Amino acid sequence: MHHDWYDVEEILPDVFRINDGDLDTSYVLRGSQRTGVIDTGLGIGDLASIVAKLHTALPLVINTHAHPDHWQGNHQFAETSMSQEEWRMVQSWAETMAKGPKSNQKERSVLDLLRPKRPFPPNFKPAEYQPFRIVQPTHLWADGDRIDLGGLQLEVILAPAHTRGSICLLERKRRLLFTGDTVLYGTIWLHLQDSASPDEAFSTYERLATYAPLVDYVLPAHGTRVLPGEFLAQLNANARRVKAGEVSPRFTRTFAGNGWYYDFGSYGMLFAQKILA
Repeated sequence: MHHDWYDVEEILPDVFRINDGDLDTSYVLRGSQRTGVIDTGLGIGDLASIVAKLHTALPLVINTHAHPDHWQGNHQFAETSMSQEEWRMVQSWAETMAKGPKSNQKERSVLDLLRPKRPFPPNFKPAEYQPFRIVQPTHLWADGDRIDLGGLQLEVILAPAHTRGSICLLERKRRLLFTGDTVLYGTIWLHLQDSASPDEAFSTYERLATYAPLVDYVLPAHGTRVLPGEFLAQLNANARRVKAGEVSPRFTRTFAGNGWYYDFGSYGMLFAQKILA
């Protein structure tokens, strides 16, 4: 199923991947009782109408984290959720934004930073776009909580790394792990102001590696690759090499801040500071 802004693909039975303008990835899960919507993207297109065409059960949004490219479509849905820790982070952002900018310098918009290449949907007005629209969740999750969609049950794994309140979602029966930006095949951003400390991140990757025998499909929030469960162990092995001082970093600039990139070949980790063994 192709739309001007979205691509929709059933990658596994009752599991749909939604490509949000080639910028991020959402997933829709068809449970017998609820429709699970994992992340809502930038909110540029009408995601709710796409979801409604895929399943008639009442949707529940589950945010892996609260960066603008993952939850700005939340306002299109009645029920939304994230981790307790992530919501605390959002509230802190809201307080900061309420105080206004620190200087008269105009900040670049999210659209300028991400530079979408696809044409916008016909009804989208870039000048009116609100990239930091805050929607209060109807549910807040803690580590170990279970989300029953009917025939699909997601186990919440608190995974502080990319952000301090990021979560992964494990479906044990189907052997699926949705990882947000915590695990992906590309540059894993761990250099942000709201990222977990390096030690916390290393502990998260140690923990996620223990799930490798339980997972066949790792489903990240960027890219179109479905990764094997073994990738969790491979990623942790490389994180251990970083911690031991066995990988030399290179200084890297991004629009969201600079850092030190540890290259594992075709993917890697970006930290704010060099990791000292």
